[in-house]
Amino acid sequence: MRPDSVSAMSRSRRRMARLRDDAIRWITRRHAHDGAAAHLGRDRIYILPTRAGYTLLGIILVMLLGSINYSNNMAFLLTFLLVGIGHNAMWYTHRNLLGLRIATLPVPPVFAGQPLQIPFRLEEAAGRAREALYLRVGPQATKPLAIPAQGSTTATLTLANPGRGIYSLPRQRLDTRYPLGILEVWSWLTLAPEIVVYPAPIDPGDPQGGGGDQSEQGLARREGEAPDQIRPYRPGDPPGRIVWKAYARSGKLHVREAANGQGDRLWLDWEAMPASDPETRLSMLCHQVLAAHNEGRIYGLRLPGQTLEPAQGTAHRAHCLRSLAQFQTEPVELQPQAPGA
Repeated sequence: MRPDSVSAMSRSRRRMARLRDDAIRWITRRHAHDGAAAHLGRDRIYILPTRAGYTLLGIILVMLLGSINYSNNMAFLLTFLLVGIGHNAMWYTHRNLLGLRIATLPVPPVFAGQPLQIPFRLEEAAGRAREALYLRVGPQATKPLAIPAQGSTTATLTLANPGRGIYSLPRQRLDTRYPLGILEVWSWLTLAPEIVVYPAPIDPGDPQGGGGDQSEQGLARREGEAPDQIRPYRPGDPPGRIVWKAYARSGKLHVREAANGQGDRLWLDWEAMPASDPETRLSMLCHQVLAAHNEGRIYGLRLPGQTLEPAQGTAHRAHCLRSLAQFQTEPVELQPQAPGA
């Protein structure tokens, strides 16, 4: 195939995709933004025949014409029997979505390179079981979902990792072809979970090197500073401060504590990272944040235009990693890729 014809086909597909997106936005313009949860009423459920449904419709029309032409009562009976089956299938397919409640669950932050796991919760309160439901974001879809009567289920959608940043989820689609596959019913959702992707950790060679102003608060003690004190272990002490040599000798846990009772403080500084690429610097800082947290250190973070004062704990770790994730970026909509892309 010639390159110019390939490019023309690609442009045509992109144009059709844009027209389809515009049509969907026009159809769903009356739907309010869902936020964290959505309830599927009759006003937001759509239904159309599938390819098999259109085929069945054509067969019924041919059978009806033949029945009229030959005035065959058995043919009329079979024709209207198929019409009744199709009518009941329409009712059951529509009811398979009607009344469902869909909510997003908190999305756990991930590091760049790890797959995104987007959890959803589907709840049924009408007293009838639901079968063969699919939740989709772009080309990605969950496995078939089933919900028991008056019950709920959790669905997880796996998406490719787009790299460091803060993302929102694009429009979602919940659909089903249950029970006969001749009709498809669907609803558009605009659930909005926040997706946080941290930089991928990179070891800068010396995880504690270049940690800022060591003349004030660095890892090495100033000359004449009192040595660390050793005290018995107390529940909640960070594992990184346990003196394992003392444990090997005595069989009892002890921890190291600075003489001033505050512990040594560490500055993780953007300017001290041994790299010129901004993304590499962020990855190195991410590694150092994780290392300092695991060792129970009191550490602060210095970025261009932002400083996080020294602290410790899980909340401080999350604050530092989020600052690295959103450094010089704005929240954008995630663009799911097709499987194998």
